[in-house]
Amino acid sequence: MKFSGMPVGIYSILLLLILLLNVSAQDSSGVNSRQWTLARVFNGEGSPNGIFLSVPAIDLDPEGNLYIVDSGRNRLLKYSPSGIYIKDVGGFGSGAEQFNNPRDVDAHLALSIFITDFNNNRVVRLDSRMYYLNDFKTSYDSPYYFEMPLSVAVNNQYDIFILEDLHKRIIKFNRFNQPLVAFGKSSENLGQLLGPNQITTGQKSVLYVSDSVQGVIVVFDFLGNYLKEIVHPDLLEPKGIHVSARGELTIADHRGQKIFFYREGGKFYDMLDLSSLNINPTDVALWHPMGRQDMILYVSDSDKCYVFYQQ
Repeated sequence: MKFSGMPVGIYSILLLLILLLNVSAQDSSGVNSRQWTLARVFNGEGSPNGIFLSVPAIDLDPEGNLYIVDSGRNRLLKYSPSGIYIKDVGGFGSGAEQFNNPRDVDAHLALSIFITDFNNNRVVRLDSRMYYLNDFKTSYDSPYYFEMPLSVAVNNQYDIFILEDLHKRIIKFNRFNQPLVAFGKSSENLGQLLGPNQITTGQKSVLYVSDSVQGVIVVFDFLGNYLKEIVHPDLLEPKGIHVSARGELTIADHRGQKIFFYREGGKFYDMLDLSSLNINPTDVALWHPMGRQDMILYVSDSDKCYVFYQQ
């Protein structure tokens, strides 16, 4: 794989050195099952507004373009599958193409990109070229009122699931922004969320929610019914989660410095240990290039995005 646009200097020399480093993924029994090669590190150099300050979330669109949320600079950046910078949008404020502490991005649908704008209490929608379309603030009372949105997920019917921080719950709206159901609040007996961080939709009409406080992934159906919890003895603080085009659920364990791989409806089948690279992952995304057998794994930490490659 060839990446262009690499800046020159000491930072670049360090990156070239770690290109030679192979990182092993392990299953829960400790058996090496796959090799990942660190291919590149994004840090925002070469973009108009400089290096990343804080990276809470990343995502991929159907073409494999990478989207990086830089909440420190209140912007969203887009890179091509080959690692070429394309565009960024944002800047501090509450206007059409401004953010105030963006936290998450959902770009997996072809036509729209959704961003949670935490301090502006809204979800912003962009088109595939990163131009502003509209934003959404709820005008409904509790339980459909949301404040400080942490994460957003959209299903194929364009129902919008918003994870909000105020009451630690998820609110589902239809494509016309009408509320349908609210669920996950801490007072519920099953499926309560204590420290939710991110949500994503699965291929079998399920919604995954990472809960950093409980150290689990909570699973609901699209109607808000609790289904189960996904647990692993080594999973400490799950933050970012992602479902690939082939249905694999990947989990970024921030404190445990690991990436977990889970098959929908199945079990954990791999674990990537990042402690040797001193990476505390905040989010993760797995890409299968069409017509090829190789895979690309994107992992963000506090101020970078790492690209791992596997043939």
